[in-house]
Amino acid sequence: MPTRREIIFEPGVPLYRQVQQHIQSMLRNGRGGRPVRLTDAYLADRFGVSRITVRKAVEKLVDDGLLYRIPKLGTFVRPGMLRERLTLTSFLDPWSDKSGAVTIRVGRFEQVKADEKIASRLGVRVGEKIVYIQRLRFQGSSLVVVDDRYLRSDHARQLTQEHILRSSFVDYFQEQLGLDVENGEMEIEARGATRKEAKIFGIKDGEPVLVRGIVLYGRRKNPLLSGISVYRADRVGYRVIMSREAEQLPIARKTAQRARR
Repeated sequence: MPTRREIIFEPGVPLYRQVQQHIQSMLRNGRGGRPVRLTDAYLADRFGVSRITVRKAVEKLVDDGLLYRIPKLGTFVRPGMLRERLTLTSFLDPWSDKSGAVTIRVGRFEQVKADEKIASRLGVRVGEKIVYIQRLRFQGSSLVVVDDRYLRSDHARQLTQEHILRSSFVDYFQEQLGLDVENGEMEIEARGATRKEAKIFGIKDGEPVLVRGIVLYGRRKNPLLSGISVYRADRVGYRVIMSREAEQLPIARKTAQRARR
């Protein structure tokens, strides 16, 4: 029998949401690399809630890509994989990880001169000073993602290390600069690690990595941010959500709501 965990639930917060958070915490502190099987009965007994509440919490975690289901066998989680849910919202908001599954460090935060490629993407002159941010994402003691981001200097005047660690650039642009992120472009490439990438990740030259290039635009196709993220391919998975509702960007929905008023 599982050991029941004494939990004090907060009033005013949906119970399934709180159970969802406790399941995530349990998984982060869980067992090694083998698939872990979860059952509704086990979770309901562990947290002292109904199976209906557990099912709703688990459905959310399945939607987020943290769990997966096999018909007639159960619900499973594979520890050791960083799961990213790729929707239009997360595409525009790729920096924030509020799940607590990773720890974040700032590798570099400095002014550099734009090379030809970055200058073209940001709409600045070659050699013009821009701001470069390198963010490192760790799972346990293993480095799994390196994010390189470039901003125009006038867009980085109010940027702090706290913004880099605690919020997304979408939030920074909107809340600090009053700039709406209207759309963006993304390219994902699978290839072998370069010697430099292999060294920083602690893997062998040529082992697989995923590379995600991104450019975010404001109004009138004004470039706001450019960069790439390099992922250890053996430690990351993507879940792509496609629906009619997801086709409309959050900013477009806000505009439509204001128009209706």
